[in-house]
Amino acid sequence: MTSTNQYDSLYDTYEWFVPNNFNIASACCHRWANSPHEARQAAIYFEDQVGQLTSLSYGALSERVNKLANGFIRMGVQPQDRIAIALQHSAETAITILAAITVGAIAVPLKANLSNTDYDKRLMDCAARIAIVDKHTIGPMTNAIDHNPTLRQSLKQIIGIHTEDERVIPWRTLLARQPNQFTMIPADPHMPAIMFYPDHEPLRATVITHEAIVGSLPGFVASQNWFPKRHDIFYTTYDWSTPLGLLGALLPTLYFGKTIVGCPSGRTIPRLFTLLEHYPISNILASGQELRRIQSYKDPLSSFDLVVRCISCPEEDNSPELKAWVKDRFNASLNSIFMPLGFSYIVAESEEKWKDKLGSMGKAVPGHTVEILRDNGTIANVGEIGYLCVSANDKHGEVDPALSTYFWSQAHLQHIAPFSQNWYNTGIRARKDEDNYFWRVPITPPPEAE
Repeated sequence: MTSTNQYDSLYDTYEWFVPNNFNIASACCHRWANSPHEARQAAIYFEDQVGQLTSLSYGALSERVNKLANGFIRMGVQPQDRIAIALQHSAETAITILAAITVGAIAVPLKANLSNTDYDKRLMDCAARIAIVDKHTIGPMTNAIDHNPTLRQSLKQIIGIHTEDERVIPWRTLLARQPNQFTMIPADPHMPAIMFYPDHEPLRATVITHEAIVGSLPGFVASQNWFPKRHDIFYTTYDWSTPLGLLGALLPTLYFGKTIVGCPSGRTIPRLFTLLEHYPISNILASGQELRRIQSYKDPLSSFDLVVRCISCPEEDNSPELKAWVKDRFNASLNSIFMPLGFSYIVAESEEKWKDKLGSMGKAVPGHTVEILRDNGTIANVGEIGYLCVSANDKHGEVDPALSTYFWSQAHLQHIAPFSQNWYNTGIRARKDEDNYFWRVPITPPPEAE
């Protein structure tokens, strides 16, 4: 029987190891393709809106990534150039992000539903050299470029997937002309690899370094009840171009050489259950909204034979009632995660390794030093409300690789100021109890004037 009181031992003994040369794309893709056995392992299954399947082994994924990487080099892409990626949720999203990282560039995923003004501002701010679009995003993207002379000068090329426009290089044509081998460009683990723009202004993009994927692993493993186990297959309801979908699901799954399944959001519940059964999916990262959509479906769909063993969910979406329903419906754990952008998984539940407290956020993930700080930057007492903050160093004094200490704004990389000395503020008000569980404290809006 699995012991659920291993937290202290795990936390006290955890140590970070980040190689001197570390490239996310190599760790999550190419190293598996270099092994004849792992190269045949399924990396990605993606079903589109009409059920058409894209199936990629690690060998096939690496080949496509290498072809696109060679295409980027022929277009003149240099290390740390920004590559804007405006695609609907698809297998091509994963290929494009990995190809940008492979050549040492910075992948800039952009939402597929932005307006031409939104694209204009983000393309200008990141000074993108290349943009990748599809049939859903080509309209607003090219409209933004057509109305901005500066963009027409700075953006050297557009690559289009399933598009017809003479200004755009077709994806398939580009890949068909490129060799399927690429010499990996060494990367300093501290180098930027990905940038995420907020939905709102000011446009301060969070910069994710190569080593940040290492920083995400303990929380990913713990919140998924020690993923990966032998037959584990992963699925997330989040788009792979979003922070949760990319850093919280796609890249960690590929890092372990396992299989991830994807499909567009909004799939009917029977079709979703067909997906869960067919692959068969064992581990899920889901939004609370999606879980409640399943919960509210009147037919229990008891005919489906599912093997789901663990689901993780953002802690603000979780509840004791939802946790009980997941246990009853799937016979699975529902573990809360707290994964603010720029911090990775820092607080989580892990039913297999440490007991949870219903309603709490969970405990600090091994490897991360987390405390509640007062407004003046001093550490709060037990039960005292303050800001949930993360130290730049772990308990052994080593640098926490998960932390983003830079942001990008107005075409420049800039330092994020710490909240207090080495402490970085998540912006969340919380308290810590005597057993070191964290509890979110809702921010009460000021009363309306009469």
